[in-house]
Amino acid sequence: MKQLYKPSNLISFLNSLKTEAKKSLSQNFLIDQNIVNIFVKALDIHFKDTVLEIGPGPGVLTEKVLLFTKNVIAIEKDKKFADALKEKEEDILVFEEDFLKFDLSFLKKLNKKTKVIGSIPYNITSPLIIKLLKNHEYFSEIVLMVQKEVANRIISKKRTKDYSSFSIFVNYYSNPEIIKIVSRNSFSPSPNVDSAIIKFTIKENIENINNDYFHDFVKLGFSKRRKKLISNLKDAYNVQKIDSAFKQMKLDENVRAEELSLEDFIQLFKLSN
Repeated sequence: MKQLYKPSNLISFLNSLKTEAKKSLSQNFLIDQNIVNIFVKALDIHFKDTVLEIGPGPGVLTEKVLLFTKNVIAIEKDKKFADALKEKEEDILVFEEDFLKFDLSFLKKLNKKTKVIGSIPYNITSPLIIKLLKNHEYFSEIVLMVQKEVANRIISKKRTKDYSSFSIFVNYYSNPEIIKIVSRNSFSPSPNVDSAIIKFTIKENIENINNDYFHDFVKLGFSKRRKKLISNLKDAYNVQKIDSAFKQMKLDENVRAEELSLEDFIQLFKLSN
């Protein structure tokens, strides 16, 4: 093992590739062995598992993952890192691609659910999580390093300032939990914010409704937070059905989106369509 969590080893490895962390790709590399161990342990990897790693970079997490399973798929946008993984780690299937453009239907061939790990660039966190969860049928567990503020939004509860349509989206498909808050000093270069390791356990039974329509419904509900929920929904939905749904659920006409739980929104959606 190269023990790339050690700053001196990481610098030496980057120098050998004649590269460095790129701001354009929001690259920040873990240099804390304890955090690496907690991160990988959270995924609960067994030797028969297949692990998809998003943005492995120099491979700080990768070398730890390989201690538990040899079935690793890496998606790396940076050519130098992708080439290095292909050359040094024969057990890894490497795709030199942007994850947001990667066709996940490739995973159908595995005939089993995959586990996902990745330290995620902050500038693409939300679209990346949305892509993973919209393709939930391929995955059983997902463990990501994200910005602390995003993690707080994800686990937020109703009637709190961080609660949003994104919170409901994530909880619709998974049971998220923050595993560890991570100091900015655990990275090189150090980002301007702290991070969090967050685990998403994919739900086995997801509602049998039109997912995209449901998410649009929730987004509309939150679209103007100062307005009443019923006013937001009436901008696009049948007024009579909305009124009837509110009465059946005994909802106050002055209620706002942030006062409803995921279950409330699902019931309201069903009654309004």
